[in-house]
Amino acid sequence: PLQATIISLFEERERCHAETISTEVGIPLVMARKKLSFWVTNGVLKETSKDMFEVRESAGTTRSRVVEEMDSAMVKIEQIRQEELESYTNFVMGLINQSGQITVERVHKLLSMLIDDSVAGLLTEDEVKAFLDKKVKQKLLCYSSGAYKKHKT
Repeated sequence: PLQATIISLFEERERCHAETISTEVGIPLVMARKKLSFWVTNGVLKETSKDMFEVRESAGTTRSRVVEEMDSAMVKIEQIRQEELESYTNFVMGLINQSGQITVERVHKLLSMLIDDSVAGLLTEDEVKAFLDKKVKQKLLCYSSGAYKKHKT
């Protein structure tokens, strides 16, 4: 997700300006600041001056330890994202019951409007596809002709 992309920029550099992150990631500056504040709140980054961020290294903390903490935080974000998507299973099933079938693109558009991106970042179409494919493996849905349908039991 977006949070992982942003923090990965700090693996190769000590500090980075929010505007640079905005440009490199291709998001508005306001969103870059918001995503950076997540890492500041979690103690991974610190803001040294207006919009300038660097990896927080306390006494006795090595660079590799900070990278480990970043990796751990990214895993946590992914877990939160998966849990959040799971909570929308009934919503997706309702959409399919209503229309008979639905495409990944449509589910992505509808979920993107519902899901708060403050914790887990922006929802991608690939994540929605993986979520729907998981429902196919669980035999809740089936996939045919580019659309997902309710699995017939």
